[in-house]
Order: sequence, then structure tokens, then C-alpha cells
Amino acid sequence: MKSLPTVTNCNGCDVCCLHMGYPAYCQGSDSEPAEIHWTNLPGELKQELLSYARQYASPPPGELDGPCCWLDQVTGLCKHHQDRPNVCRDFAVGGGDCLAWRKFYREKIETGDPR
Repeated sequence: MKSLPTVTNCNGCDVCCLHMGYPAYCQGSDSEPAEIHWTNLPGELKQELLSYARQYASPPPGELDGPCCWLDQVTGLCKHHQDRPNVCRDFAVGGGDCLAWRKFYREKIETGDPR
């Protein structure tokens, strides 16, 4: 099997955001505290995200979700990178999941399949 090139940054990429729908935060409950990035999220972003989540429709079974609502699809960058949730912060650039998603989307692009 051919190995993928070493990845050291996200430049020119956005594939980890193409199937997220919206940023996944731990919003907390009585038994489990919210993640610090949700707690510190500016009020207007919280309300915007909660409104989006209330109107959100899950993809059909077996289908990937659409792009994250915070993804700027022109630049390929997060519109609110400084406020991203733990799942985004913990995603290892160049790690196994990163390389797998890059390979998945590269194959879709090369075969002409829509994202």
C-alpha cells in the first residue's frame, strides 16, 4: 500500500470539517460539566450555534454529514477557530484520522464524486 505524505499543517486542506455539520461541544448537564470552550464561548456564538442545532437535520443512515457551519468554504478555514470545541482541538494534524480523511476525499475528488 502506498503511504501518504507527511502532513505537518492544515494549509490547503479542510477535509476534517467537511463532514461535521456543526461544531460538537459538550454543553454540560447536572452530572457532567460543559467543556471549557463551550463555557467561554461568546453569547452570540452560543445562540447562533444553538439555533442552528435546533434546525439541524441528520443525514440519512450511512451518509456523511455536510460541512461544518463554521467552515469558510472559500478559504477552507474555520470562521471561529479561537472558539472551536475540544473535538477540533484534539484532532491530530497528520494523525491516523487526518490521513484517512485526506485519502477518502482525495479519492472522491480524483473520481469526480461530489463532496
